[in-house]
Amino acid sequence: MRALPSRADRHPSPRPLLLATLAWAAGILADRQVFPGASPNLLHWWLTAAVLLLSTAVFVRLGRLWASAGTLLLAIACVGGGWHHLYWNYVANNQIARFALEHSQPVCVEAVAVDRTKSSPAPAVDPLRAVQVGPTSELLVRVTRLRDGHQWRNVSGRCRLRVAGELDRITTGDRLLVFALCERTSPAVNPGQYDWATVERGAGRYCELFCRAPECVTVLEAATAGVASRWIDRLRQRCEWRLLQYVGEENGDLALAILLGARERLEKSTTEAFLKTGTVHLLVVSGLHVGIFALVVGWIVCSGIFSRRWGILLTALLVIAYAAIAGGRPPVVRAAVLVLFALLAMVQGRRTSIINLLAAAAWVVLIYNPSELFRGGTQLSFLCVAALIGFGELVRRQPPRDPLQQLIHDASSWRRKSLHWCAKKTGKLALASLVIWIVAAPLVAYHFHISTPIGIAMTPLIWPLIAGALASGLAICTCAWLLPPVASLLGLLCSWCLGTTETIVELATRSGAGSLYCAGPPLWWLWVFYAGLGLINLVPRLRLAWQWQLSCAALWITCGLAIAASRNPGDGLRCTFLAMGHGTCVVLELPGRQTLLYDAGSLSSPVGASKTVAGYLWSRGITRIDAIILSHADIDHYDAIPGLLDRFEIGAVYVSPQMFGPAKTEGPLTAPDYLRGRLQEAAVPLYQLWQNDRLRVTDPGVAIEILHPPRAGVGGSDNANSILLSVRYQGHSILLPGDLESPGLEAVISQHPRNVDILMAPHHGSSHSDPHSFASWCSPRWTVVSGRNHGQDFELTETAYQNVGAQILHTGKCGATHFTLYGQTIELATFRQTPSNKPVP
Repeated sequence: MRALPSRADRHPSPRPLLLATLAWAAGILADRQVFPGASPNLLHWWLTAAVLLLSTAVFVRLGRLWASAGTLLLAIACVGGGWHHLYWNYVANNQIARFALEHSQPVCVEAVAVDRTKSSPAPAVDPLRAVQVGPTSELLVRVTRLRDGHQWRNVSGRCRLRVAGELDRITTGDRLLVFALCERTSPAVNPGQYDWATVERGAGRYCELFCRAPECVTVLEAATAGVASRWIDRLRQRCEWRLLQYVGEENGDLALAILLGARERLEKSTTEAFLKTGTVHLLVVSGLHVGIFALVVGWIVCSGIFSRRWGILLTALLVIAYAAIAGGRPPVVRAAVLVLFALLAMVQGRRTSIINLLAAAAWVVLIYNPSELFRGGTQLSFLCVAALIGFGELVRRQPPRDPLQQLIHDASSWRRKSLHWCAKKTGKLALASLVIWIVAAPLVAYHFHISTPIGIAMTPLIWPLIAGALASGLAICTCAWLLPPVASLLGLLCSWCLGTTETIVELATRSGAGSLYCAGPPLWWLWVFYAGLGLINLVPRLRLAWQWQLSCAALWITCGLAIAASRNPGDGLRCTFLAMGHGTCVVLELPGRQTLLYDAGSLSSPVGASKTVAGYLWSRGITRIDAIILSHADIDHYDAIPGLLDRFEIGAVYVSPQMFGPAKTEGPLTAPDYLRGRLQEAAVPLYQLWQNDRLRVTDPGVAIEILHPPRAGVGGSDNANSILLSVRYQGHSILLPGDLESPGLEAVISQHPRNVDILMAPHHGSSHSDPHSFASWCSPRWTVVSGRNHGQDFELTETAYQNVGAQILHTGKCGATHFTLYGQTIELATFRQTPSNKPVP
């Protein structure tokens, strides 16, 4: 006979905190996204909240409970919107950012250190980096005074201080004198680019300081001994020292990253390996760390040494201390709040809903910083915990074991029972990993453009090792001073667990399977997916059997993939000049759904350049590059190629005959040789192009021709032999000359003059490329300068092209510049500033 449902099943426990937190988040979302250009001011938000609260009181008096609940939730949403508006839009009149410009300027400031110094070792030598980088240091400071001539001006605000070199240990609370370069935080200048300025603004920081040497930072006054932050900083230093002492140098940096969140000390290759295997969350102190810490501490203090109440109190204090030492990041705050509320419920002897606890933790995080709602790490942290809660509910609803099977199990030997127990726990762990991956995969793909199904298989292997490393590492930090021999044994255990974990991650990375880069789903798809998932699991009337839930999820994922694969590239030919700093990348999206890149590089960083190009391509739904044309052998035109090889399928790469010299067998590897080797490893075809060659494309209306250099080349530097690419479509023309200069420039000008619509200024707008003669030869309507502002040199170039009637567009000012050619019109749009978005006949 089927048992009758219990009262708890027929009337599920209320979740008022969940509804209140969702309302608060909705208000934040409305202030940031729904009204981005005309957001209600603070007075509007809070007046509306007051009216709604008054309406709630009236409805309660009238006995209209549903109406009162609705108005109360709306009032909470308005308060949340007002709180975000206050946090996001209001800054002090003396904020240091009010004195900062977009371009760096020298300043002298007094500041107070508010966080520990993070020192990063020098990265490995990279043949594609024009200027090799040494060790760097970074810390957060609160600026108090700014020197203005011979006087000091009182200012306020926090900012990030970066130092080229290893900065001596500075303790939280130290008062500093800093000579630095100050500039506003750089915003995104390309579609799909990580918006660092928005992230920093969400943390209340609007500008940055950069010191060229550690000697530019001087400690004026050490922090007061009684400052709590100083005690926390000293405690953290002591924990770091003990971990390095007992774990050893080989795995010490990994121990600091996993236990204390000091990820900056790891090599880039190690972090990249954890990212590609879907285990990068282990390098950030998260709820897993706090949960294991709370379990270990709770087991120790509640083992009979202390009374129950004193044990719970001590556990709570130690969890708070660990959260403070770990830096108080949102995942840590979330886990700490969950543990503290659970301990409070234990003290009161009450049974509470885990959903309400999670909602309370989310509310604390959003009150502390409402911008955390839009950060991918915070979203994933709460989403994974919610998935675990749902998985726990699914396991709890499973029917009990058949009595006969239970009897057979009880009669088995202890070896059989042990194997059965291990298999059962491993199976549950693998199933939990699968559930979390399915739920989090769309959000991970949206934020990080990567999918790592290999993480499903790796979690059951790595999780016990990480748990062992965390438990032993935390024990080292707490008892090494009392029991050094025990700490030595724990250090060996922690080192073995971490070393085995790193070995598994490296083997999985070398296999090359289990992870792939992707464009990611559109935002509306995510809204529908997670809203439907939440409604199905939170509303009992909408709850479906797990088979139906799985079928609906699979159907919706299939629809999302189909939509992503059939994205319409639009009519006409689209030409985009990306803002690469001092570098070049032109993306040509042809009508036949082909994508061609002309150069891809930047002088600043190969990693940053590849991320910029990849971000734009993913924002357009592009996952394949049909061809890349490299103009010449300067690093700032191709150092993004190795990163693109890892992220995209590339059909072919075209170069001039002068691009690569004979392969070197001795001596250091040159940048062109390194690039050629990477292309050969990736099995990407490499072809040569020279004057009068044409590229065949699927659309017959597109003509792509090489105007320079001749096969034998010309004398001079690599710049003189830059590939001059001509693209024609429906009567319009685009000219891309790379870094063309003398004597190649004279050879081009000696040809028959051309009239072009869109020209990329040679050599990033440098006056050394004879802009007067070249402008007279091609008479462009628009001239795009790909690079930074060159001051007086750029003004000469600008004047030369304006004299022939050209409109000047500078990617350093306008950001990515888009031209769409179709019919008889050319449509212009820029990412930052739009001179004219109307079609031009």
